[in-house]
Amino acid sequence: MQKLINFSVLTVVLVLPLATPAEARDARNLSASGPEVSARHDSSAEVFGGVDYEQGTYGTGAKVETASAKIGVGLRRGRVRLAAAIPYIRTTAPVDVVVSQGGLFGTPLLGSSTSQTVRTRREGIGDAAIEAAYDLPAAGFIASIGAGVKLPTASRTKGLGTGKVDYAVNAQIARPLRGGITPFAAAGYTFVGKPEGFAVRNTFAASAGTRVALSSRASAVVSYSYEQSPARSLADRQSIGLGVGVGIGKKLQLGLQGDAGLSRGAPDVKLGLRLGASF
Repeated sequence: MQKLINFSVLTVVLVLPLATPAEARDARNLSASGPEVSARHDSSAEVFGGVDYEQGTYGTGAKVETASAKIGVGLRRGRVRLAAAIPYIRTTAPVDVVVSQGGLFGTPLLGSSTSQTVRTRREGIGDAAIEAAYDLPAAGFIASIGAGVKLPTASRTKGLGTGKVDYAVNAQIARPLRGGITPFAAAGYTFVGKPEGFAVRNTFAASAGTRVALSSRASAVVSYSYEQSPARSLADRQSIGLGVGVGIGKKLQLGLQGDAGLSRGAPDVKLGLRLGASF
């Protein structure tokens, strides 16, 4: 499955500061465009949503296309952040591939380049995610630790989820530098629920990159991401990403991203858009 903790470049675009380093936000938020983390540590809430599209073979030998729309809410009180989100997924994939949060569970058959598979279209509600993070008091750095749970709200029959609960832990750190440059790194570990009929393993994911302030209201991010495959028959995912984030007024933030796969297990291309409104 794709990690509960979103390691996409788009997340960094939206949550790192668009203004001054003194108001720097967390390098890797738990939500798709989660609540602001500032030095004031007051309370805030946010509603966010987004759409994603990705396609590739993921090493299955057959094309997989997935489009999804996600909506969620985020809350922050002091150093504690909470977020919950649920997606709606539409995918065209081989009949024996389970599409979960944009990631894949595959059988050993799909690990063969000579395997023949029949593609089917399915759609429905995906797996919901509930996540929490705590911002660490680290002078000169933006750092946090977090945890999350994936709830099996997606249809196992349709192949949109595994029907099992997953748990994840993660850590993120960023260092604001002169000139509006902020390098960052993140790592996470997911305890994968074991669906019947699939041989799976727990997974590790990591990412690193740099955010550059383009103006007081806009920023760009370039990053590299690695994600271990939960199925040994499928290759791990490696990708590079480029994103842009823009503040719209005082309450809205818009983010755009594009990712390109570097490994056989990654999607060839992934595009995303996020919009968040704080209050």
